[in-house]
Amino acid sequence: MSTNTTLDRRTLLKIAGAGALGAAAIGTVGHSPIASAAAHKIVPRADWGFDGWQAGGPPSLDKAAITNFVVHYHGASGANVNGPQAPRNIHAMHKADDPNNSGILYNFIITQKGEIFGARGYEFRSGSQQDANEFSISAQVHIHGGTKPTPEALAALTWLYRHSHGKLGTDKALKITGHSDHVATTCPGGPLGTWIDGPGQKLYQEMKKKLGGAKDDDPSAPEFPGADAFQLGKSHPAVKTLDEGLIRKGFDKHHDGDGYQAGTTFSKYTRSNVQDFQKAQGWSGSGADGYPGAQTWKLLTS
Repeated sequence: MSTNTTLDRRTLLKIAGAGALGAAAIGTVGHSPIASAAAHKIVPRADWGFDGWQAGGPPSLDKAAITNFVVHYHGASGANVNGPQAPRNIHAMHKADDPNNSGILYNFIITQKGEIFGARGYEFRSGSQQDANEFSISAQVHIHGGTKPTPEALAALTWLYRHSHGKLGTDKALKITGHSDHVATTCPGGPLGTWIDGPGQKLYQEMKKKLGGAKDDDPSAPEFPGADAFQLGKSHPAVKTLDEGLIRKGFDKHHDGDGYQAGTTFSKYTRSNVQDFQKAQGWSGSGADGYPGAQTWKLLTS
């Protein structure tokens, strides 16, 4: 997703499977077709050549905890591959990256032909977005960041998003976010981010009228402005809101000698205080790098 996020962003639509916007509907939102249920299916692991998990396998998915549907691109070489080779390549790559990885990190893979491959599926927790795995499922569109997703890929993404609500048993709309909303990264890129910010949000708003907003919506918490708002040495109005949360929750020991003051510049002191807060949540590694993701923002501003 593009890191230039908008304040009203963050949530997409819901499937319920009934009415004009149900899974059987056929229409167009923006440039993204809404395909019928008969047009799509999820190819199970056994049918694309999955060769098993390593490191004991991934943890089970807690369906009741899922509030987000996170979209990714394929940042390494080998994107834009179609067919079973796409999930096979990613599975092999993720296993080779780290012997502690169970294997493929995504819940689903979508190709430019609109194929949907089940990876961790609805059985196992995603491992692909730091700071958000416990409350998210993930879908990778198998393209590079600068590649425009095809109508077929977007139709499959739309169908999968709708389908997920029924499979998870949620009665509220899942929020759709990009990888960059949870950690500082360029994923899922500009073209896919444009879909998330435009047609995707329009789709969510239509379904929200029928089903209500995401189950963790907090009207008192401002929307996450995106990772781009928090760049070292740069100013953004959201930094002051972040600072106020840090001060309110007592994470303000790092400062320039005159006490920690709320301001609009994301300084090295801001980052250190954010990092202290993240570590206090039990996070580590890239989940505690001092740069706020959507969950850090939510906890500090609620």
